[in-house]
Amino acid sequence: MLIAYRPELENPPRDAGFGIITKSGLIQLTPGLNQEIPDEKWKEAKENGAVKKLLAIGAIEEMKEQVMVEDLPENVQSLSELPLTQAIRAIELIHDPDRLADWKKIEGRIRVRNAIAKRIEAIRIGKA
Repeated sequence: MLIAYRPELENPPRDAGFGIITKSGLIQLTPGLNQEIPDEKWKEAKENGAVKKLLAIGAIEEMKEQVMVEDLPENVQSLSELPLTQAIRAIELIHDPDRLADWKKIEGRIRVRNAIAKRIEAIRIGKA
């Protein structure tokens, strides 16, 4: 299962990971995309009240296994017009720091600007 965790969407926004204790053991979600989460553990985790709340606000999202970069708009202006959760999802998929920097120049939402800065840094240090 591929799970996206976006702690910046929580209220108040956070930077840290999130742990869920299930009957099968602990699931640790780190900010960004989390791969290799067993389906059975995830089914149990979705019954947790905190997980349900985070799913409802979009801070946790179940992703399809193949995420297509082609689905992203090419124009920086159209990226800035995306809703918050879609904008953050798009940031996770972009591997071009110049494109992200151009987007940051015209983006006014602080959460999106912070996500762009984190993504650029992750690309710079080789963790993206």
